[in-house]
Amino acid sequence: MYCGTNKTALQSQRQTAEAMMTLLRQKPFAQITISELCKSAGISRQTFYSLFTSRENVMVFTLKEQYCEGLNDLTPRNSVYDSDLTRWLSRSYSAYILRNRALIKMLVDNRIDYLLYDSFFEAMDSCECFLSRVDSCTRSYAASFYAGGVACVARRYAEEGCMSSAEQLEALLETLLSGNVFRE
Repeated sequence: MYCGTNKTALQSQRQTAEAMMTLLRQKPFAQITISELCKSAGISRQTFYSLFTSRENVMVFTLKEQYCEGLNDLTPRNSVYDSDLTRWLSRSYSAYILRNRALIKMLVDNRIDYLLYDSFFEAMDSCECFLSRVDSCTRSYAASFYAGGVACVARRYAEEGCMSSAEQLEALLETLLSGNVFRE
């Protein structure tokens, strides 16, 4: 995926992402071709492949640029202490799921919700504030565990019709991510 600063290229990336979202509202992801996407975005195939590697890569860009909020917003001055991490993740990601329920439903319906896991994992794994006192290998496994848990809850939420309230979703995530579901 293009990561430079060229204004024209960045604008083409945004146009392509917008075209993808428009097309996804009209038809399944599996039926959207690169040619159709290029035509809808007003770019050439050559431009597409200089900006993205695949249709999935367009969705990753969309998630990062338009929908990914969470650990990337942390800075060392407001980092979360490890003891508060589960509570913070539960609050942040339940809010994220509620804010982006239409997108999550679209990802689930098109069987590309694994991209949500990938986005969550990358955000957590790349954040220096995430479990900063733990060795890098353990941090990476923990990021995978948390990202998988949150992504699976988001999937289930979408499959059940997005009915839970913010409080219910936050409490559920905190119970699951803390392991308290196993304590009776």
